[in-house]
Amino acid sequence: MSGKYFWGIILILIGAGFLLEQFDVLSFGQMFKLYWPSILILMGLLSLFDRKSSKFGSLFLIIIGGALQVNRLDLFDFNAFRLVWPIILILVGLKVIFSRGSFIEVKYDSDVKKNIKNISLDDYVDEFIVFSAIETNNQSQSFKGGKATALFGGIDIDLRRAQLYNNEASIELNAIFGGIDIYVPENWRVEVKGTPLFGGWSNKTIPNMDPNAPVLIVRCLTLFGGVEIK
Repeated sequence: MSGKYFWGIILILIGAGFLLEQFDVLSFGQMFKLYWPSILILMGLLSLFDRKSSKFGSLFLIIIGGALQVNRLDLFDFNAFRLVWPIILILVGLKVIFSRGSFIEVKYDSDVKKNIKNISLDDYVDEFIVFSAIETNNQSQSFKGGKATALFGGIDIDLRRAQLYNNEASIELNAIFGGIDIYVPENWRVEVKGTPLFGGWSNKTIPNMDPNAPVLIVRCLTLFGGVEIK
């Protein structure tokens, strides 16, 4: 399930719950206060079974949501949230060890060496960041799209040296209390389909009227965040 459908259904259910409370059908406010962390768990579980999603990000959401839910239900005598950060550190360590990101050293004429990180040749983008920022330079010659989620952070995706597989690709960008910037070649045509929820997106690329131009379809979800295509 894509991000916009997930959040659309969640918002509809929450709205319906509060509406029913106005008619004294149920005490939805108390229920929501008690079980809202389950939304994070559900989001993580759905993302976990999406082959294009970040497994690290999915596990992060499940762990955070689970710890919050346990505390809300007061199932244990201790604060379960104290276990979250050690587990997250372990997951981050595993992520670093098994990361597919590359590290390239470039030598300039001035004999000054500069290290360039996050250059990728992967055909899919798969990024998930929380309370941090990342810059990735994807130079795939058969780019097929992917997914990027910024939760309380920022992501820069540079595709200016990439080429699209069969001249078309689709990428899903979710900015939740964060921001995502994506850079594309001038000869690409960008089609944006967005769901702004207390946020927004903007397409600053030069319009390309060539019917044979490579097409990048960008699906945006902005929840108190923003997406810019440049």
